[in-house]
Amino acid sequence: MSSSSEQSSVYDWDQVRQKMTQSVTLIMGGAQGTGKLAAQQLLELGCPVVIADLNAKRLAATAKEFASYGDDKLFTMPADATNPREVQALIAAIIAKFGKLNNVVYCAGAVRAQRPSLEVDGDEWDLIVNSNLKGAFLTEKAAIPEMIRAGGGSIVNMSSRAGRLSSLFLGIHYTVSKTGILGLTRHIATEFGSQGIRANSICPGGIIGERMTYLMSQLNREGDLEKLAKQSPLGRNVFEKDVVGAILFLLSDLSSFITGAIIDVNGGTLTV
Repeated sequence: MSSSSEQSSVYDWDQVRQKMTQSVTLIMGGAQGTGKLAAQQLLELGCPVVIADLNAKRLAATAKEFASYGDDKLFTMPADATNPREVQALIAAIIAKFGKLNNVVYCAGAVRAQRPSLEVDGDEWDLIVNSNLKGAFLTEKAAIPEMIRAGGGSIVNMSSRAGRLSSLFLGIHYTVSKTGILGLTRHIATEFGSQGIRANSICPGGIIGERMTYLMSQLNREGDLEKLAKQSPLGRNVFEKDVVGAILFLLSDLSSFITGAIIDVNGGTLTV
């Protein structure tokens, strides 16, 4: 009988890391919040990262902040995920820069503070649904052919606890868009799995960060953050680093047999 010291590891950790550091990851909406932190952690690992964002000023600031990682690892480009021409130009620029694209993390999207459903007009509906859902579809539609050429890869779509339930706080359009992300992800996982594409959704609870702080202040509901923490069996709120951990897991071969899944990052506030 072999001793425990003679048994091989389940994972070749060097190989897991090597594959990640050779994989090019596009983070759409990566100039702030969870997307920005995910980009930073990937860069810390030595992975090539593309950060795209609609907000060119914020993107430029992020590019400056991350400049020390080097031009060979970081590429940034302004892009509107809801504009198919801009998305196609982005993908073409990625291929020109790195020669391939392996992974996509879709973190882009808009939110609006609480508004009753009957007060949501068509323009606001389009803004929220297009940025959260249409943008994900257009980005992944453009990226998937290149991912297939690269031998497959991982798509991580940011949904929400609202996609599993609903969000009176962020409105009917937000609920619909985040629910749609789950369907988009399942369909991609089913249709393109045989070509090496994995697709999964992350459903966080309310992430404590710049966006949540702003929304709470707009509504004078800062005290609700303590209430949210008490809803969790773990006794605290969700932070960006919690979500980034799930993103890194889904981008790596540690999740190589996980696709079409919903990863709940909510501290147990929803268990199904």
